[in-house]
Amino acid sequence: MSRYEIPARNPQHTIAVGWDNPLSTFFAQVSRPVENEDEDDPIILWLGASRPREIVSVEDLAQHLEPYAVISPEMLDQLRADRAAKIDQPPTQVQQDAINFIRRSR
Repeated sequence: MSRYEIPARNPQHTIAVGWDNPLSTFFAQVSRPVENEDEDDPIILWLGASRPREIVSVEDLAQHLEPYAVISPEMLDQLRADRAAKIDQPPTQVQQDAINFIRRSR
């Protein structure tokens, strides 16, 4: 798995993107700061975490994130390289068990 922070359009937001090899998907998470523990969930958007192959291209990832950030060409290249480096690596048994759990829980 890779994970990188990228600049957000809103400076209050934090955005992480990456490649999740066991789920074979790119992912993104947009969050905001939590002012106190009574607040709602700080996660604004979470993509690529609920099912295998949810987001299979960096172009799709960039399109979903467009309201929140622009992914630089360099980061797009890095994400493509991360996918290419791991795509032939099968999930470990623990990762496969987690994938099976996700599939059963839907």
